[in-house]
Amino acid sequence: MRVIPAAVILGLLACAPGAHADVGASTRGAASAQPAVDDQSRAAYEHASAYSAKFGGRAVLVMRGGKIEHEWYGNGWTANRPHPLASGTKSFTGVVAAAAVQDGLISWDALANERITEWKSDPRKSRITVRHLLTLSSGLDPADATLASRGGGRLLGEAAADRARRLDAQGKPRARNFFKAAVNVEAKHEPGERFEYGSSHFYAFGELLQRAIKARHETDKSFPYTFFDAYLRGRVLEPIGIDLRIGRDADGNPNLPGGAMLTARDWARFGQFVLQRGAWPTEDGQKRDIVAWDHLKECFKPSATNPAYGLTWWLRTDAEATLVADAGGRANQERTLSQLRGVRGPGEENLEVYMAAGLGKQRLYVIPAHDLVVVRFAEATREGRRFDDGKFLRPIVTRSVPQGKARE
Repeated sequence: MRVIPAAVILGLLACAPGAHADVGASTRGAASAQPAVDDQSRAAYEHASAYSAKFGGRAVLVMRGGKIEHEWYGNGWTANRPHPLASGTKSFTGVVAAAAVQDGLISWDALANERITEWKSDPRKSRITVRHLLTLSSGLDPADATLASRGGGRLLGEAAADRARRLDAQGKPRARNFFKAAVNVEAKHEPGERFEYGSSHFYAFGELLQRAIKARHETDKSFPYTFFDAYLRGRVLEPIGIDLRIGRDADGNPNLPGGAMLTARDWARFGQFVLQRGAWPTEDGQKRDIVAWDHLKECFKPSATNPAYGLTWWLRTDAEATLVADAGGRANQERTLSQLRGVRGPGEENLEVYMAAGLGKQRLYVIPAHDLVVVRFAEATREGRRFDDGKFLRPIVTRSVPQGKARE
């Protein structure tokens, strides 16, 4: 076992302001009787944080049963400072889509051209479904040079700045309205033919849902939303107490693929909401289903073109998957897949993991069988690409006490 320097351990101990903080009481009842963290668990969590710090880590938060059991901040970060999530932002879109299905605004397998009528005459786009967009198998060109965010470089670090320079070097003008620009992106492949990571799927879905929201408001004035951003906040985030910062295009549309910033505690709160199957306690302690599990669980089913990806969430799988991403991101996506394969339970058993992941190894892990939510923030450095999800999670999972099997 690698020996952790004493200075690192002292730093970890000094930067844990939120131990046992209640982020969101679990509707499973586990949070009301949370045990103290024993010395071995504390040492395991500190070991994971030291491993993260070695690769540019800025924050690690471990929450079990709705209680924070460990919190570490370093490299200038604090509990109250929001951090860029980069592509970790993408997973909000899957959850808001589940809410929209519940509200009758969309359905998973409906043709996108029901709202994006410009696609009706296109031989490929006319067959794109909502599910194709959210599983990144729509066939649309990712169009990252035109649509991808260049922000975050100053806060994220050198790898983010490198990516921005690569995109700028393509010399393509950036769109003013990303939602509308995505509608006009070329369809390179047949819908459902292949998984291709990129921005266009998210912005096209944003335009689709925004049109559905506006149409509902026009026919039902009691429906309070008229824009995607307001629906995301009012329907999902505000009920669970999250104030999301997100970048926007020139016309004010949110940067769905990569523009969000949150504190570690707020991202953990979102993870706890997912862990609780879309439920959140009301002020009087009653369970309230914000998003019904019958709809939300679609996000965590392996997709046909990539079993390591559901609807905007990465999944742990042992299955082989063909990943096709833009040239600048293919290697990163292959590592994401291979590293989640290394995440196993204490007895080497397969472990269900839902992961939101962003450039620089920003991570939100939800592990139902262990009632765990884990957040990791980091500077995006070249050295940081060697960070391994399995090695990071191993001590955390080994020392966490399972709270029962993952539910159907």
